[in-house]
Amino acid sequence: MPSFFDPALIHELWLGLIFIGVALFFTAYYFRRQSKQLSKALSDLYSLNQSVKQDALDFLEQAWPILESLGCLKMEANIQWFGEKKQIHFGKKSFVVGKRSVFNIARDDMIFSLDVMLNRKAAEPESLSFLVIKTFVSILEQNLVLKQAEILTSQKRLERYQLFVQHEIKNIAQFIQLLCEQVDTLQEDADKIRLVERLHQSLPAMAERAQKTILQMKRPLEQSYACTELQLQEVLQEVLNMYSLEANILGKATVCLPSVLLTEVFKNILGNFRDHALTEQVIQILIQNDMVEKMLSIRILCQRDKRHDQMHPERLFEPFWTTSESGMGLGLFLARELLKQMNGQVFFEQNNESFGFLVKLNVDKAAYD
Repeated sequence: MPSFFDPALIHELWLGLIFIGVALFFTAYYFRRQSKQLSKALSDLYSLNQSVKQDALDFLEQAWPILESLGCLKMEANIQWFGEKKQIHFGKKSFVVGKRSVFNIARDDMIFSLDVMLNRKAAEPESLSFLVIKTFVSILEQNLVLKQAEILTSQKRLERYQLFVQHEIKNIAQFIQLLCEQVDTLQEDADKIRLVERLHQSLPAMAERAQKTILQMKRPLEQSYACTELQLQEVLQEVLNMYSLEANILGKATVCLPSVLLTEVFKNILGNFRDHALTEQVIQILIQNDMVEKMLSIRILCQRDKRHDQMHPERLFEPFWTTSESGMGLGLFLARELLKQMNGQVFFEQNNESFGFLVKLNVDKAAYD
């Protein structure tokens, strides 16, 4: 019968205690290392988000190294960004064994669909790696919320600014009318008489313009946006002349649409060719009737060169994003919003030889040549 003081038994007990101690040490070391890795990954994500100024697209494209280090094998991102589509692939393109997780984030015209392949360890809901991935998705969603709030706030500011400007123009017009009436009653010395004579030459025309401005502001908004029969090529030529742009217009169409809205659409689109010096060649504009979609299409194209390799198609219709020092980044966004009011659309197109915009007008009444 063995004794409790049997040296062999005591030796085995010591070996067991040493094994348990070593196991506890490595377990504690593992969790400590995991905790430090988690803390660093979270810190890196938040630091990255600050460095890109909460820009959702830049954050997504630059966060992959952090996610990859935590067990992400690959990720496919399908993005719809203010009407433009973009697909990004990270990691291995070949088949990999892992667990698939799908995340969908959407705010207005900003939609992200993320298809993530994780290794088995990272895919466990209780794992630290999965917590970091969920944090990444939460930051991305928060960036969309901030962008949405920025757009809404700016729209309200623009509305208040528009009302302010309209009110000021009305006051200025009324002031000019009052000044003209006062000048008619002035009878002073020779200098003032000469001043009155000069004012008599200029103020009547200004007073007439002021009266037209006041009448226009009193007119209901619906009248300004009423549909009228327009020669599309004439509208385009008017905008081209306004911006001193050369273009060949092929095709003709008569449309019944709001003149104010349609002119503003082409001003915002063609203005990019002038403001960004997109081409030194003559712009090509093609007007066609799309029999399949039953829409009128207007393609505005120019030749491509090396300068256009740095373009960001997915950014073009994003409000407040611009590469112009003088622009606000609202032109193409407003063009798309105005076209929505006319059941129209606008897209960016490019290939190896040319790039430009495709405008589609859904018109109830139009004639094509």
